Amino acid sequence: MKKALVFGAGLSGLGAKELLEKYDYEVFLIDDKQGIPSSEGIKILDSENIEFVVKSPGIPWKAELLKKAEEKNIKVISEIDLAYKYMDKKIKVISFTGTNGKTTTCTKMYELLEFAGYNVKLAGNAGYSFAKLVGDEEPLDYIVLELSSYQLENDPQIHSYIAGIINLTPDHLTRYNSVEEYYITKFDIFQKQNKDDFAVINLDDAEFERLCEREEIQNKIKAEKVYLSTEKKGTVFVFEDNIYIMKNLKDRIDCYADEETEKVAEKLISVKDLSLKGKHNLENMLFLISGAKILNIPDEKIKEFLKTTKALEHRLENFFVKENTVFINDSKGTNVESTLKAIDSFEKPIILICGGDDKKISNDELIKKIKEKVEFVYLIGDNAPLLEECMDKFGYSNYKNMETVENILNYLNNNFDFTRDAVILFSPATSSFCQFKNFEHRGHVFKELTQKILG
Repeated sequence: MKKALVFGAGLSGLGAKELLEKYDYEVFLIDDKQGIPSSEGIKILDSENIEFVVKSPGIPWKAELLKKAEEKNIKVISEIDLAYKYMDKKIKVISFTGTNGKTTTCTKMYELLEFAGYNVKLAGNAGYSFAKLVGDEEPLDYIVLELSSYQLENDPQIHSYIAGIINLTPDHLTRYNSVEEYYITKFDIFQKQNKDDFAVINLDDAEFERLCEREEIQNKIKAEKVYLSTEKKGTVFVFEDNIYIMKNLKDRIDCYADEETEKVAEKLISVKDLSLKGKHNLENMLFLISGAKILNIPDEKIKEFLKTTKALEHRLENFFVKENTVFINDSKGTNVESTLKAIDSFEKPIILICGGDDKKISNDELIKKIKEKVEFVYLIGDNAPLLEECMDKFGYSNYKNMETVENILNYLNNNFDFTRDAVILFSPATSSFCQFKNFEHRGHVFKELTQKILG
């Protein structure tokens, strides 16, 4: 009997196990909390004829079991590559990665395709196992994959018909040796594409542009390029607060005169008509529109969807109002750049709740933005003392370390004037494994406690 070892019993690991068993593998599920302990897994590598190891994305490469597999020349693959191996290749894959916005972009791509009448599913980092989806054998036209850098490590074999990197900002520096290594890992989303596929390129991202000057990166992008920008350049772009699309998707413009724009491009929709507001969402919607035009979805369908689609849970989610004060759940703000965009989304006085894990990333830009636009900051989590030091360094004193969300909400309930026209913004600017399972758990706790204490 064929034998495989699955390392990690999360969604991806359980999906991999189910798929492998469907193809008559004996599967050893290794997980120190809810499976065979990793110490026993190392012994299994010695005693059983293991064909390969499927590594869940959250497992670090320094794990002893993976080192043992390497010593024994046992191949280690991702759940993404396992699923792709067995996927019906008639199904087209649309995949996006990036530091911020990938969940929104992928979820809305999936919703738009469904709205347009296609059989489509969402999987990957968005919270659904790609392997389980493949094992279910549903008849599909498309699969939309959200891919994290973790899922793009180790020479990924996934072939995407449409692929894109939404943006690049520093993150996950406890996993990678440098921010450069993290960025370059993202570019592997393009490496299995060919000239019949499409690579969506964000012309506004300075780090993407800088890295694209390297020959090694240029060699990875072999697909037809579709360019987007929030400025007047590219294939899908913004001009005078309207979104335009080049009549020929193989073309692009670069700041031509006004009359030239009208000759070569067509207006799709006004930016003010988009239901999802903010510059970050505009960037996400340009990726969405680019994908939709590549797939020949009618303009009327695209416009109707863009005017009516709703914000995702935990992403600038307006979920509670007490008198004149609005509460925003932005638990998906897991890095500095995401929280910077969240702060810039509001003109009202902002009371910010942030903090969590120490990601070994500079908080200088965050504190500069806080000093410019935030009235008061309440801190939680392990990195609160570091944020305090940084705020002191920049001369910002309007903060209080409350340690937990519950403490903050109780304090606000007794001390805050809710008749004020203000925003309570929960955007942690980091992950919070020190207090929560993941950003979804963090967001749910914040919303539940808000309702309980202030409702």
